[in-house]
Amino acid sequence: MISLQRNSSWFSYLSRSPFWFAGCLSVLLMSQQLSAQDSQTGVPIEQEPRHRIVFENKNVRIYDALIPPGDLSLFHTHSVDNVAVVVSGGNGTNEILGKAPIQTGPVTGNASFARATNAPYTHRVGNIGATPLRFVVAEIKTPSESPGVPATLETVSGHKLIVENDRVKVYRVSIDPKQSTGIRARTLPWLRISVSQSTIAVKEAGKDSETVETKPGDYRWHEGATAQSLENIGATTYDAIEIDWK
Repeated sequence: MISLQRNSSWFSYLSRSPFWFAGCLSVLLMSQQLSAQDSQTGVPIEQEPRHRIVFENKNVRIYDALIPPGDLSLFHTHSVDNVAVVVSGGNGTNEILGKAPIQTGPVTGNASFARATNAPYTHRVGNIGATPLRFVVAEIKTPSESPGVPATLETVSGHKLIVENDRVKVYRVSIDPKQSTGIRARTLPWLRISVSQSTIAVKEAGKDSETVETKPGDYRWHEGATAQSLENIGATTYDAIEIDWK
C-alpha cells in the first residue's frame, strides 16, 4: 500500500509542472464553454444525459428522466407535443431559458400535456429535495392512422379524464385491490404508464389472462383496437396513466 505522504512530493511536482497546469486550464475552459453554450441555446432533448430513450415507434417516443437530489439537468429543447407523467415526485425547480427559475412540487401520479410541435420550448429541471425526481415523458410524434374515435371511459370505475385536446385523451386510473375495470373497448392506439408497484391481471378477449407485476415507470404500448380489462389481484392500489391517441 502506498502512503499519501510518500506520494506528496510527486503530486507537488505535478502541480508545479506547466504541462499539468495547462491541462487543467484546458479542461476548465472547455467546461466553461460547454456550460455557456448550454445556457444560451440548450441541447435537443435526446442529447440531455438524464433523459433516456426507452421506446420509440412511428407514433411515440418515450423518455425516462431521472434527476437525483441536488442535480440539475442541462437546458434542453422539447420540439414535439408531449405528456409528462410524474413517477416520483418531490421538490424541484423549472427554468425556462431566459427566465428566472421557479420552484415546483411535482406530485407522484400527476400528468400534464405540453405543446411543442409548433412552439418548441427550452428549459432545465433541478432537484432541490431529498428524493429522486423521475418523469416518464411520451412524445406524440404522429396522429393515429387507425380508423375510429377515442374511447369514452369517464364513466368507468376508477377512471378520471385529466387532459383532452386535439392530440390525446389522458386518464388517471386507480384500481383498489380485488376491483376490476371491466372490458374497455378501444379502436385507437394507447399507452399505459404505471405509477405504482402492484399486481394486476390483464384480460383480453380471446386471450388467456396475463398476470403483470407492475413497477413505477413501467409502460406498455397498444397498437390498434383492443378490448381488455384490468383486475387488481394484489394487496395495494394500482395507479397508472393511460394516454389515448387521436
